[in-house]
Amino acid sequence: MRDLSVPRSQPAKTADSAGENDAVKYGELNNHLGYFVRRAQYWIFRDANSKLEPLKLDVVRYSILELISANAGINQIQLSGALGIERARLVALLDELQGRDLLVRKRSAIDRRSHELHLTAAGTTVLNEANVLIMAHEERLLRRMGSENYSLALKGLSAFKLG
Repeated sequence: MRDLSVPRSQPAKTADSAGENDAVKYGELNNHLGYFVRRAQYWIFRDANSKLEPLKLDVVRYSILELISANAGINQIQLSGALGIERARLVALLDELQGRDLLVRKRSAIDRRSHELHLTAAGTTVLNEANVLIMAHEERLLRRMGSENYSLALKGLSAFKLG
């Protein structure tokens, strides 16, 4: 049951109030932020992945390249934690990106058991192209949400960290 102490100026415009699918009623899901976050994530990932497809990237691979670019020398454990990707899956993704000559692993001078991750010149070029495509995606998202809602969502959701 919905907590009536949570302020809401008006009911959210949902699928059953927006006429998207008159046969489906969403009931209490209309009052659950998690449901809307999941719907937004689905739309965002689908749209971003379609933009990144010409570069043979998706949101996960793009995020890996972006974090390596922003944190040159990051190790696999740090990257795994920052993105919430299981280490075994991350290793496969890094192998793929390294096979495409987008990144290199260098043995750490500090901890010889660890590898530092760096983008190659080709990786930097692909990432720069991806950032242009992602900016177009973000502009589309901003138009869909409106600038005030976009800013509020970015601010509110940034409170959540992995781990």
